[in-house]
Amino acid sequence: MSDYVRSILSEEQEQALVDAITKAELHTSGEIRIHLEKSMGNSSAQQRAKRWFGKLEMHKTAEKNGVLFYLAIEDHQLALWAGEGINEKVPTNFWQEIIDLMISEFKVGHFSEGLIAGVEKTGKALGEFFPRKDDDVDELSNEISKG
Repeated sequence: MSDYVRSILSEEQEQALVDAITKAELHTSGEIRIHLEKSMGNSSAQQRAKRWFGKLEMHKTAEKNGVLFYLAIEDHQLALWAGEGINEKVPTNFWQEIIDLMISEFKVGHFSEGLIAGVEKTGKALGEFFPRKDDDVDELSNEISKG
């Protein structure tokens, strides 16, 4: 794994994040991914999140209910990008509330805990708006994406 990822996440913490995503998705047809990269270059965090959302084919979920947590490690930047299905359902300030929750943990050095809190809150919203169906399949990997 890349050194920049190991600088903020141990193997155990990374596995805890994957487990949190898996658990969050047990009650929803929604899909959650995390993408970490060293730097976002000349782009904004939102631009990078949108790009990776497409690159990870999150727009192809059946109900357009994928959510990507994007983080540029060296730039200390975070963005969330969600499919139009979920954006039509959540309150306007929902994503900012999740970002604020995560940042409050990041500021005290709790990086994995902040991400897990964001994943859990997102999973609850996805479960409310997109409950899991009997024939639901996990459409996307729960592994952390790195680029």
